[in-house]
Amino acid sequence: MENTIYWHDRQVGIECAGRISWFPSAPTEAIEEYELHAHAEVKAVTVDSDKTASILRVAN
Repeated sequence: MENTIYWHDRQVGIECAGRISWFPSAPTEAIEEYELHAHAEVKAVTVDSDKTASILRVAN
């Protein structure tokens, strides 16, 4: 199943099977923010590999 990744109400990538494909137009800030938060979440809790842990809004 694919999930769309949004940053500030703008579609910036697609997550599928735990891998993210960032659009070429995705701002560097969106990618950096996602990676920082995702790593913090993994350290804090066990994250289900089928879900995306981020402060970015992920919509199915």
